[in-house]
Amino acid sequence: MICLWRLLFVCVAVWESHGAGQRELLALMMPEVGAGGVKHNDYMCQSAQLQPVDTSIVQFEPRANPLVAHHMLLYGCPGKPNARQSWSCKSSGLICGLGKKSQILFAWALNASGLHLPDKVGMEIGPSHGINYAVLQIHYGHPEAVSPDELMGEHEALVLHLTREKQPFIAGIYLLGSTSAITAGKEAAHVDIACPFGGPNPIQPFAFRTHAHSLGQVIAGYVVKDGNEDWELIGSRSPQDAQAFYPAMNSVTVNPGDWLAARCVFNTQAKAHDVHMGANTEDEMCNFYIMYYMVNNGRSL
Repeated sequence: MICLWRLLFVCVAVWESHGAGQRELLALMMPEVGAGGVKHNDYMCQSAQLQPVDTSIVQFEPRANPLVAHHMLLYGCPGKPNARQSWSCKSSGLICGLGKKSQILFAWALNASGLHLPDKVGMEIGPSHGINYAVLQIHYGHPEAVSPDELMGEHEALVLHLTREKQPFIAGIYLLGSTSAITAGKEAAHVDIACPFGGPNPIQPFAFRTHAHSLGQVIAGYVVKDGNEDWELIGSRSPQDAQAFYPAMNSVTVNPGDWLAARCVFNTQAKAHDVHMGANTEDEMCNFYIMYYMVNNGRSL
């Protein structure tokens, strides 16, 4: 079971005026697919040192071919994650380097749309927040399905919209995930996850995202209150839909002492053996992402 708190090659950094504030557009771009020799189930990472100032991400804009990229993840790291700027990175536990904590900032798959954070909400990065490097990880799907001519000039990218204005609310990600095997031969085999929420701050979920591979049917997430008596739905979605962050289905507040829970349902009728969780597309995953905000009162997430 996994319960994680939130939370690149820099090719563009341009200030633009948007109303009363300034926005910086930062494009994080992977090497050209056609020149890189990547293949099915490869995981590649690219890192970039961020500017030495505190900023807030207010919008995520993915630019990727869903045939080429199975999914992309954006991580924040405290220091330089790797001696090389681009490297093979299948183990998510080592994204920021041995013994260094990574923070998930964004996730994308299946040709999903981008995400605008709510007004007055920002995801903080920079020296004061322990995020000095960004790492874009791509799990390559089926680049062989795209013609070589089309692959030339193909760069998977993520554009961040940043502001230096301090936002009244801080955004973050809480990830529920499982490493349990899935029983074979079932029309609706399920995997359950439950994690206590320790706070110290109450959080307000405003978006959710589901992630599984081909066997996933539906994933639902809940906040559980009052000693297992009150289950409030955060969101439910088929992971076969575009794996975007969707608006939370109910307005709920998660307080210290509550539990966060999720159930993943899989159709394993065609499988003769139990299915294991893993990084390859032939494996499975059971992930429920909760994007939340909390009052920016200077307390730790």
